[in-house]
Amino acid sequence: MKKLVSVVIVLGLAAASVACTSTSTGDDEEDVLVVEGYGAEYQALFEEQIAKPFTEKTGIRIKYSAGGAAAEQYAAIRASNGDPGFDVTVMTSLELYQGSRDEMLAPVTPQQVPNMARVPQKLLDNTYGVGAIQDVQQVVMMYNRTEFPQPPTSWQVMWDPKYRSGALVFNPANLIGVYAILNAAELDGGGIDDTDPGIARTAELAKYALATPTASAEAVPFMTKGTATVFPYLDGRAAIYAQTTDYDYTVPREGTYASLGSLGIPVGAAHKDAAYKFIDYWLSDEVQQRWALAYNVGPAVTGLQFPADFAAKHITTPEALENIKIADAGTIVRNRTAWSQQWAEAVR
Repeated sequence: MKKLVSVVIVLGLAAASVACTSTSTGDDEEDVLVVEGYGAEYQALFEEQIAKPFTEKTGIRIKYSAGGAAAEQYAAIRASNGDPGFDVTVMTSLELYQGSRDEMLAPVTPQQVPNMARVPQKLLDNTYGVGAIQDVQQVVMMYNRTEFPQPPTSWQVMWDPKYRSGALVFNPANLIGVYAILNAAELDGGGIDDTDPGIARTAELAKYALATPTASAEAVPFMTKGTATVFPYLDGRAAIYAQTTDYDYTVPREGTYASLGSLGIPVGAAHKDAAYKFIDYWLSDEVQQRWALAYNVGPAVTGLQFPADFAAKHITTPEALENIKIADAGTIVRNRTAWSQQWAEAVR
């Protein structure tokens, strides 16, 4: 068995928190909305594309705190019984599902957030009445252009003896790893209700793979060095590194899964009215288009126009949204711990 390489890179997406205020300073906290989200490039883009324009338009200042993964942020909500000290958190649809089940997130409806009326039903069905989806990513295949003069067309290529020694096998502690298991299971007739084929395929690939990352940032050194051949990634980050490394990305013919960027309000939030205004602002046409182009993701509302090259790489049309697979959040939440244990036992 080829020895797996393990690399841990801290890019500010870890649990350490860094707070900042979007536009103005002052001691009065009544007009300050506290937003908890991701760090690194996400924080920089958020401050420029969302926080500053929102404050200029509404007068409501934003205090942004960069925390860990979405699951960690939801854990803070749950541990504090719905009063974690922030008003809005950036998460995924999985945490919205949990928040609905645990009654830890406040209701978010078109009555409170009028722009939700323009969000497609397929996305609304994944908000569980307690949040909003603000962007749509997809799990793509990242590939080394020196190894592939033409984009690979199937997820099967990761198991090809020619490329498997450079593959990256993501741990299901990261959502990329969860969706990778589902994609692998489907290659052998399985799926979300029968992941055994995916676990088996993953274990086989791990015998030869270059590394087993837990965080998406851990893939970056392999792209910088050019040693990775092919691996699953989210299109937001994939687009960044397609511009700075010799890698590109594509969606294989078997299709892929969506990862839904979401916004939730803890039940104990101190500034719910401002939180609703903030979510409504993010769902406006102008902001949706601006954020999509800045973060390289699909919008959550329909009817927007994007450059052809951007639209070809991201979920920007009703047709593309219809074709993307959205895994059942309840099934993932109920089984993720077991899948992770199976993965750990299989990938040694």
